[in-house]
Amino acid sequence: MEAKQTEEISEFIQRLRTHGPVTFHNFLTALLVWLFGVLVFIPIASSINWQTRLLCSLIVFVTFTVFMYRATLGFKKLMDAFSFFPARKYGSKRGIDQEEALNLFRYTFYIIFALVVYALYFPFLTSFHFAISGIVFIVIIVWILFLALRILSILSSKILEKLI
Repeated sequence: MEAKQTEEISEFIQRLRTHGPVTFHNFLTALLVWLFGVLVFIPIASSINWQTRLLCSLIVFVTFTVFMYRATLGFKKLMDAFSFFPARKYGSKRGIDQEEALNLFRYTFYIIFALVVYALYFPFLTSFHFAISGIVFIVIIVWILFLALRILSILSSKILEKLI
């Protein structure tokens, strides 16, 4: 058991070293693009006319998307690695299989990440058309519901055991 935990911790450290700096660099760059775009360039472009606002929104949106795409690839690997620690603690405390606890926290981190990314994209989506943000929100909610069903299927056996 100790050897497996040591191996998993060394794998976590390796993933953090491999994907951490590049992921955080891309995310911070995307965040700076977002800040300047939403707080500076798009309001200035809105004061000129709506075509300029749309063009500026499109340029900032594409730039932000490129950096967020690069960051998302690394975040997925980091979320998988970070889910190991709460899964180990929660799994041993609640008597859940290690793999199920790992999936439980992985899906929970995916839900949180999806909501944060949607919140960052919201100003751009409403800049194009308000209905686009609604459509994207509906798609995210459906995806979150599917993840919640997976989480519920993992927890349902423990809930039923406690009820019986």
